[in-house]
Amino acid sequence: MARSAHDQDDLRRLVERLLRSFTKHHEQWAALIEPASLRAFRRRLDESAELFSERAVAAQHAKPASAAGEKAGSPDPRLDRVRTICAECLVAERLLLAGCEVEYEVETPSGRHVDFRAWRDGAALDIHVKRAPQPTLRDTPAIVPNAWRTLETVHRNLVVALALTRNLRGRALHAALDEAFAFVEQASVGDEIAFRDAEARTAARLRAIGPSTSGHVELVPDHSASFDSHVPRFQSTLRKAFAQFMPRSENVIVVCGSTGGFEAFATALLGSHIERWDKKPRVGELMAYGRGGDGFWSGAMRNQSRIAIYWALERNAQPLVFLREPPVQTERAKAAIALARAIFA
Repeated sequence: MARSAHDQDDLRRLVERLLRSFTKHHEQWAALIEPASLRAFRRRLDESAELFSERAVAAQHAKPASAAGEKAGSPDPRLDRVRTICAECLVAERLLLAGCEVEYEVETPSGRHVDFRAWRDGAALDIHVKRAPQPTLRDTPAIVPNAWRTLETVHRNLVVALALTRNLRGRALHAALDEAFAFVEQASVGDEIAFRDAEARTAARLRAIGPSTSGHVELVPDHSASFDSHVPRFQSTLRKAFAQFMPRSENVIVVCGSTGGFEAFATALLGSHIERWDKKPRVGELMAYGRGGDGFWSGAMRNQSRIAIYWALERNAQPLVFLREPPVQTERAKAAIALARAIFA
């Protein structure tokens, strides 16, 4: 079940926080960015706040659909626009709080646009802000029951995702856990196993999704039943940002989405988790892990892209920064990467 109500509440709180921030710092930030751009951000945030007021009033009157013709249970395109506004405002706020001079909507030689250009301490960054693909925003609320947490007593450095569609009890649960222990003790990354209830319906699924450094199995909720389809969607988003890069500049890609989209984004960027028989395992381990050649950053592909960020659209979320070592460490590249670290990391 999609967590649309939770998502809307997260967005509402984020809009309110951003609006307070842009109001509080308006005079200070007007010296760092074109005042017209600053006013535009505040106007869009005001409109977003009004949308949530409208939705609250509509909910009180139990309207079956919005004035925009939204059908019950379908995504509201207005909320999608709010996500885009929040993504841009999150980045703008971060740049301005860091004391950067900021230019909004900078045209590239090919006629495309960079969302933000930021300068500070003699270094510059061209920043491309993208909202995560729509299907990846529909996180499924999920918890890991205590009975399944017993799998974390297995001493293997492995992250395992659990998806539950039906509750298992009694003998069915004990039988499933016996199979699950046998699975996690020998599973490789990418392996999965399904468990069925007394009526032969699929009730749970375990999937080994990556290595861990914890010293034991880490069990996490399977946020996305469509993980495999989300990865190419994120790669498409990354390619769109790459097509807008400013030549001879340090470009940063920022993708803003749901908390549950992080793993799919990381896989799209870095490649799938694989077992690496060409590398030595770490001390005390039998297997070495790495990334496959299917990532946006795999090999020497797109080596102009060196900085990427994933940022959850929630009030107190912080950006997660991925840095790729440049093939040539020029002073300009060093300064730009240091600036990106100072702003986002």
